[in-house]
Amino acid sequence: MTTKLQGLEALVTEALRHALAGVSVEVKLALHSSGCELQPEVEVAFPAGNSSRQRNTALLLLTARVELLTPPIEHWFVTSEVLDEGNRGRVYLELLGVGGPRAARKEAERGMQVLRSALR
Repeated sequence: MTTKLQGLEALVTEALRHALAGVSVEVKLALHSSGCELQPEVEVAFPAGNSSRQRNTALLLLTARVELLTPPIEHWFVTSEVLDEGNRGRVYLELLGVGGPRAARKEAERGMQVLRSALR
């Protein structure tokens, strides 16, 4: 028997698969805009002709998938934003760190694993 959460995960996964068809994605560990903190992210490049609705849907579905895969013990926020006048977007983790404001390398690595899992 499928649980409610499993059904939701399956629905989001299938919708995300369709939303990212023909889209280029790159998982990377970038520097935060402050230049001193690690920030796991998925950068998404949309082909010409994608509408803003298609782009927003893809980013929201990816954000939802990452949220669903994030273990409850993790301390990060999942955020998305549109870049370059709508041609690119990203979903990234704002790492809060455990016991302090600076994100640890191990936390960033766990975040990268969740981002990669979200794209499978």
